[in-house]
Amino acid sequence: MKNKNYIQIIKGFIALIITVTLLYTGQALWQNYFIDLPLGKTLGEINGVEKVTWDAGNSIKDTVSIQVRLKGIDNIQKVYKEITESINLTLNGRKFSLEITDNRSGELEKAYYDIHYYVQKSIVDGDFPTLEVKVREAAEIIGAEAKVYVDEQNIYLQLAKADKSLFAVIERQTGRIGGNL
Repeated sequence: MKNKNYIQIIKGFIALIITVTLLYTGQALWQNYFIDLPLGKTLGEINGVEKVTWDAGNSIKDTVSIQVRLKGIDNIQKVYKEITESINLTLNGRKFSLEITDNRSGELEKAYYDIHYYVQKSIVDGDFPTLEVKVREAAEIIGAEAKVYVDEQNIYLQLAKADKSLFAVIERQTGRIGGNL
């Protein structure tokens, strides 16, 4: 009788190991064929995308953290929208966070911080023409080229000098606290 119980315990343990192995393998295959390969392929085909890295987390409910390195683009707004549309199609509604990286220099970064106040002010008061003037002035001081784009969701800034570039996508917050200005 003892041997029979011992054999049943071993069979149950083996079944548990096989089940866990199959579940883990299934998750790894799903991650590879339905997330990793399509995401890398679609983002890699976008003109101006130099490198893509991501972390999909351990669960399907985890937010996918995506970093995209850009280089040599003419219009940050167009490329950013193309990237987000590709991600939305690939992830099929799964939550994600997107970080745009670039090859900025200290000089470009200082120019960006010099105009950051105007960026925040334009979000509050909607004075985007003044923002564009201030961005262009800051870029001219260091001999850089500047582009500013605005849509309903974001402000897109692009500064470039020689082989260095800075890309910033700043979310326009629409939910204000207090009265309407």
